[in-house]
Amino acid sequence: MNKKLGKTLKQLLFLSIGVTLVWFSFANSGLTFDEFIEGAQSMNYGYFFISALFAMGSHYSRALRWKLLIQSTGHNPKTKNVFASVLFMYASNIAIPRSGEVARCGTIYKYEDIPIPTLLGTVFVERAIDLLTLLFFTGLLVIIQFDLFSNLYYNSTLPNVVESFLNNKMNIALAFLLFVMAVAAIYLLRKKIFSFGPMKKVEQLLIDLKNSLVQVFKMKKKLLFLFHTILIWLGYVGMFYICFFAFEPTSHLGLAAGLTAFIAGSFGMVAPTSGGAGTWHIMVILALTALPAVPGFEKITEENAAIWANVAFAIMTFTVIAAGIISFISLPFMNKNEKVS
Repeated sequence: MNKKLGKTLKQLLFLSIGVTLVWFSFANSGLTFDEFIEGAQSMNYGYFFISALFAMGSHYSRALRWKLLIQSTGHNPKTKNVFASVLFMYASNIAIPRSGEVARCGTIYKYEDIPIPTLLGTVFVERAIDLLTLLFFTGLLVIIQFDLFSNLYYNSTLPNVVESFLNNKMNIALAFLLFVMAVAAIYLLRKKIFSFGPMKKVEQLLIDLKNSLVQVFKMKKKLLFLFHTILIWLGYVGMFYICFFAFEPTSHLGLAAGLTAFIAGSFGMVAPTSGGAGTWHIMVILALTALPAVPGFEKITEENAAIWANVAFAIMTFTVIAAGIISFISLPFMNKNEKVS
């Protein structure tokens, strides 16, 4: 009962943080409710339907890419189950932050009887590749929008913080020394640490993960894996950028501006709130309002950025939830003639 209560309180905490940040992004823009409704009613929602198609295409490509990783471990799950589990993953992340990876692995284990540690190994590789891809896009964006990022950096407090940290050599040396000592202590005491009962299970899990990673890196279809990685991220950018055309104040923005706001939103999604709620809004609004004015068009105001961000997030979230629920309900019917673990 206490464990269930703890999980519930944790979920409520993340939800309340997300709601508070969404409200903050809305209130901080100076936008009134009537202005928001008027802006939302002016949108062309056909573009959001096209955005949903981009999203589903990207998710399907993610499922095929994950299947390649699983196949490299000697298992061959059905594409329908992998795709459904990926859709369920996104919906689960909205319900309970950071639960999606466990949810999709659990789904594949249930319907394909593939060991959880093996699946976690493939997920680790997948997420590492996604992080590297995001960093690549970020680096590309800094090159394309160098003046924008330069102005943002020098107009913030970061230069002073960085300079203060670098000038304090004692703090740098102390932090480095503590890090080295901690790593050395863990290495020297590793046998003793893993001799405790609960840690033996952790040790076995780490061994299984290591074996899974070794098998994944031997994957033969590496070019196909790269192809799906490109498709996934092109789908993400397309899903995001096409929504600009739904709202007149953002409809003139170019692809570079879309990539800027998309990357900002992606970093906002890292926060442990339901589906990135609140942090995604703040980061996207900050990116849109920081963009320089396009000749012949007005600069994006905070009010218009808030209208677009709130509507776009709500529709994209609803699409993910609907797809995830449909997939979760459909899984038993798709596997009714199969033996379920």
